[in-house]
Amino acid sequence: MANAQEYEFYNKELSKAQNEQAIFLEKNLMATCCFGGPIYMHGKNQRTEEAKITIRRLLVEGKTTDQILDHFRNSIDPRTNQPFGNRILASPKASETVGKVSYWMVVVFSIIGLGLFGFALKKLRVKKMNPNTKKQLSDETLKKIESELSEEK
Repeated sequence: MANAQEYEFYNKELSKAQNEQAIFLEKNLMATCCFGGPIYMHGKNQRTEEAKITIRRLLVEGKTTDQILDHFRNSIDPRTNQPFGNRILASPKASETVGKVSYWMVVVFSIIGLGLFGFALKKLRVKKMNPNTKKQLSDETLKKIESELSEEK
């Protein structure tokens, strides 16, 4: 019950922009109970509710999105006694090397795929325009076939 009151208290203190920022953060932080999904879409339990309250408390204190994400990344996992680190993020931060690589690899593979697709289409067009002359029958072979057909009649 205390959690619900605390949540409502901080929620009332937020401006409309801060409330949108809180929802953004809930969508970008994993639930620490099981890492089964973002806090925003996760079922209610003590850890997710505490995380929602912490997000709102930090926003009321005037913290930025990056500062709040860093707060959660530096929080200690009670199971391992180590900071959560990047695994608490639902998606990697674009400003970090891992984030940059993961975002740019999509672009690189898309360009490579489109290039290969274009190359294949070009090859198919060339085949249609210039039929392969090796597959045509020689005059000798055609005469042989005609003679065999005429013998059967």
